[in-house]
Amino acid sequence: MGGLSALGFVPRSLLQAGKALRQLAPHVSGLSQGLATERRDEFLPFLRSLSNSYTSLNGRGQFLGQPDIILKVATSFRIRSFHVTGSSNAMERDYYEILGISNDATPEDIKKAFHNLAKKYHPDANKNSPAAKRKFQEIREAYETLRDPDKRTKYDMGFSNGAESVSYGGEDTVKYKNAYHDPFSATFYRVFSEVFENERETYAADIQVDLNLSFDEAAKGCTKQVSLKAQVPCDSCNGRGHPVNAKLSMCPNCRGTGKVIVFPFTSTCGPCKGFGRIIKEHCMLCKGSGVVDGVKSVYVTIPSGVDSGDTIKVPKAGNQGRRGVLPGDLHIKLQVAKNPIFKRDGADIYVDANISFTQAILGGKAEVPTLSGKAQVKIPKGVQPGQLLALRGRGLPKHIGSSSHGDQYVRFRVHFPLLVNDRQRELLEEFAKEEANQESYEFTNGNWLFQKLSTG
Repeated sequence: MGGLSALGFVPRSLLQAGKALRQLAPHVSGLSQGLATERRDEFLPFLRSLSNSYTSLNGRGQFLGQPDIILKVATSFRIRSFHVTGSSNAMERDYYEILGISNDATPEDIKKAFHNLAKKYHPDANKNSPAAKRKFQEIREAYETLRDPDKRTKYDMGFSNGAESVSYGGEDTVKYKNAYHDPFSATFYRVFSEVFENERETYAADIQVDLNLSFDEAAKGCTKQVSLKAQVPCDSCNGRGHPVNAKLSMCPNCRGTGKVIVFPFTSTCGPCKGFGRIIKEHCMLCKGSGVVDGVKSVYVTIPSGVDSGDTIKVPKAGNQGRRGVLPGDLHIKLQVAKNPIFKRDGADIYVDANISFTQAILGGKAEVPTLSGKAQVKIPKGVQPGQLLALRGRGLPKHIGSSSHGDQYVRFRVHFPLLVNDRQRELLEEFAKEEANQESYEFTNGNWLFQKLSTG
């Protein structure tokens, strides 16, 4: 397998690959000065295969408009691949070898090896010995990398300090031992990972819609039908992108798998768009994409306790993916209507209970609404206007899908009559006088009942 298949894949956009290599050129041009050239040809076949593939696939007679870029990239890879100078030898340090352990050493083995070597080469035990100091620094650097699971994994994979053989598959397979302190290494990984990032798994565009809910729907949860404009499977070809009797041939690039791999990247095959087959006859309606513009309905389960601004994600309910592309997601942004009875504060709700002033004084019972229906609550004797009564656990879920609920608070509103008959006034005046005669009773703002009657 030649060409871009030397990397194991063909990018969806050849222009992206070209752009990536053009980005690399400025970084490697300065590294090519003063390097030995006797072994550059060991890597040139790989780059030439890349060039030939690009030329054949885009039908142009030149490679990226920069004929010397192959040599520049090969030169840069040569820094990583071969011993050119003494400095490159220093780059290729094997942390496992430095600590004297195997590649499958356990954390205990690593720690034990470090302690033994640290005692031997510690500067305090080897005063006036620059060599011991350098050795101790190497030991410490190796230990700091290998003792951390994340750093060790990256080191073993070849993306940070360390050394490992990496094989690039294809006809021109050559193994290169990386020198990871090479300044080009990070640039190569960054630029190409940006290109390959979009090649791993591709998705159709997501869709966001707004959905209005009543207070009860948000509080108790519900199922809603959402209609939206989206790309939907083509009815003419059932989303295949080609007629039922169309002739298909296996894709030579991915050998029918739809995927190609260059470690650590897994990407969608470019020529067949992940289908694994090459199609020469496309559907006339969708022009081979497998999708058309349309309208679809989605049933969405709304959990209890949602609030305005919350978003429900429905995976793969967005735009239908074109052939070889996964469907996008549907994001539903909720707007909850206000309720004339319940006032919401997070997971807590508030409701007013209107009571008479005699109930406020004598106590009693009142009927109040709750999320689960009407409920009887006890009115404390001597309750004050605006006083709250908590109904524990009668509120909304504290988190979406949570079994723990907030509280419901009943706020007492005391109703005073605007008019009283003679008998009522007589009784109230007698009560007011009796109340005023209680020497132990203190009023902060005077006798409210006497004041109410006096101004009535």
